[in-house]
Amino acid sequence: MHSMTELCINRREAKRLETAHRLQACAVQLTLDHGFDNWTMEDLAAAADVSRRTVFNYFAGKAEVILGPEIEIDPAHIETFVGGGPTGHLFDDLVLMAHEVTAEKTTPDLAITAIREAIITEPRLIALVHERFEGAAELLGDAVRQREGADFPEVRIRLMLRLLLTCFDDALDRTAQDTSHTFNEHFDATVADARTALA
Repeated sequence: MHSMTELCINRREAKRLETAHRLQACAVQLTLDHGFDNWTMEDLAAAADVSRRTVFNYFAGKAEVILGPEIEIDPAHIETFVGGGPTGHLFDDLVLMAHEVTAEKTTPDLAITAIREAIITEPRLIALVHERFEGAAELLGDAVRQREGADFPEVRIRLMLRLLLTCFDDALDRTAQDTSHTFNEHFDATVADARTALA
């Protein structure tokens, strides 16, 4: 049995998620119709039929509405990685951590294709996505240092992170050409092609 308090909290969370999805869908449509730089948060509030204050209660800015919140990695995943998991192979585990970074979370399936389309048609959004990847790479670099210890060569860490960033960028290009697959599917294909090329 659920208490009335739990039911109210669950309803509130469901309503909050529904509003966030509506705002995101409207922001994506405004971007597709007018371009990312040609709409304001006031326009978004009007399109979603909410107050401007409501928009800012949910999102700090335009990029966050479309891209979601800044990248965070689940501390449990970092702990597993630092402990040598989940596979025991450093680069394979970095790729799995990259999946955590790029997963398309809590977005209705039907909206994901539209979000991808909005991103790939806007150079500014692509640049913001790349900036986020670079920030994530720094987090991953710190995790590698914790896992491998102070003696692990910094040049190897830099090389692995640059390989990951190259795979991220190539996967973005592939997503622009083929939106029928998720970013992570393209990312996996890019990593597989890189492995083949280096074999």
